[in-house]
Amino acid sequence: MGPGIGTFDILLLVGAVLILFLLLGPLLTIPLHIPLNYNEGWNAYLDQRAVVAGAGPLYPAANSLVFNNYPPLSFYLVGAIGRYVVGDMIVAGRIVAITSLLASAALLGVCVRMLGGRLRGSLAASGLLLLYSSTFFRDYVAMDDPQWLAHALMLGGLAVLLRGQATRYPASHVATAAALMVAGGFVKHNLVGLPLAVTIWLAVIQPRAATVWLAASIGGVGLGLVATQMLFGHAAFVDILAHHRVFRAGRVIKALQRLIPLLPMMLIAGLAFRRRLQGDQSMLLAALFVVISLMTGIVQRLGEGVYYNAHFETMLALCLTTGLLISRIPAAGLPFGSRAIGPAALLGFAVIPIVVMMPWQLRRAWVDIDDRIARARSWQPTIARIAASPGVAGCESLSLCFWAHKPFTVDVFNLDQSILMGASIMRFDGLASTHAFGVFEYSGDSFSGMDAVGNPERDPLLLDLQAHGYTPIAKGPGEVLLLGASNTGQRRRNRTWTDSAR
Repeated sequence: MGPGIGTFDILLLVGAVLILFLLLGPLLTIPLHIPLNYNEGWNAYLDQRAVVAGAGPLYPAANSLVFNNYPPLSFYLVGAIGRYVVGDMIVAGRIVAITSLLASAALLGVCVRMLGGRLRGSLAASGLLLLYSSTFFRDYVAMDDPQWLAHALMLGGLAVLLRGQATRYPASHVATAAALMVAGGFVKHNLVGLPLAVTIWLAVIQPRAATVWLAASIGGVGLGLVATQMLFGHAAFVDILAHHRVFRAGRVIKALQRLIPLLPMMLIAGLAFRRRLQGDQSMLLAALFVVISLMTGIVQRLGEGVYYNAHFETMLALCLTTGLLISRIPAAGLPFGSRAIGPAALLGFAVIPIVVMMPWQLRRAWVDIDDRIARARSWQPTIARIAASPGVAGCESLSLCFWAHKPFTVDVFNLDQSILMGASIMRFDGLASTHAFGVFEYSGDSFSGMDAVGNPERDPLLLDLQAHGYTPIAKGPGEVLLLGASNTGQRRRNRTWTDSAR
């Protein structure tokens, strides 16, 4: 090993190799017709509506079976790439997602440097984000969803803001940073941890800059709202702000379970704040970011169907904090009891959950690479069957209907939530009772059927289909069933879909 190469550098090199291997499977899957998540088809249909005339309104009327509870910006960005560059909205969304994840990691490292961190600290922060994202939060790597795009825009805003700290935060830097964070909010409106942390931080350390920040932010949000009103009318605000969702206090357990892998970095953050918070402006920002994102993420997870991406802000904040503390460890190490902790030991502690899970994760990563073509082929008969079905189709996994070139007829998850909150099922019942659905795809272990509603037998749409004679007519990969209308459905009304599939 060459001179100057120490344990910390070896850890960085090993981490870089692991990241490349862990990301390879998702990268190779980008062009393939393999449904990764319920959100993919949902986003693709709305991307299409944003840029293709006649595809349908981006924000449907209140009586529609299609819902859109996201702000509009990502649909235009991804939709333009999908239509004019790639030719497939889902592929475009996956490309944007992986590019945004990599940009977020790079920008996080830049922010560590601008907050006074050393190169090794910035590399550690970027590496930790990619390692944790590609292991414990792997489902969102190169998956068609605007989550990482929103984070990249907001981290870009933070980087621009911090770039102006040497010149006492000139108004141009502050306003540009605010505009980028507002843009991130118009991609995903529930990312509030970083904007709130920055607002409080500026108010404490630089009140003049905070005034510009607030003025630019309020002005940007106002302009965005006016543009939204002009483009989409009142329907957009009803869809986004009055969206129906079931909240259950018991879901806090799911939130806490997903936070377990982040515990080592939480302990590191506690150590950092205890020793470095007083008089350290960068640690004050990190502390605000950690606390606010942790609380808002847990609250958001109380809603049914809210997945672990609600904790991504917390992960970002903890990676930032770990990178800052690694940068601040003196040559003699950080005193801890009777011992001293060096950068390598601190980084090693941060990756303990990854090391523990790595044998399983490496196998999973290899399967993603080795089995991807076979998985894509296994989905083709299901997609072809949906495409060949008469009339409209319904899909829990909307990407299947999208690839089958069927129109966006029903948003299963959001319609379920709306009905469970008291809305009428009559419009869907009208389609089911007349057998308008030539085929209806349903998965017994699906995100919407099991996690969101909690029990397939509580799913009002599937119960309605069953009541009108829809029974399994074909089976797809995994637990996927294709349901078709039959005249014997009434006699099977009291049986569950699981029983019907046997």
